[in-house]
Amino acid sequence: MSTEGLEKSAPTVAEFPEPADLLNQLKARRKKSGANLADMEVVLEILGTDRSEI
Repeated sequence: MSTEGLEKSAPTVAEFPEPADLLNQLKARRKKSGANLADMEVVLEILGTDRSEI
């Protein structure tokens, strides 16, 4: 695949929901989840981090 093809298939910057919205979605799917708002903030921080920094 050429570099042009890679550029076209590369994902763009993702937009994530607010931490509170993400927590509400999790709680709706997994009622007994022990996650809290601080956990969701960390998850979103990790997802927003460039993979080379991990």
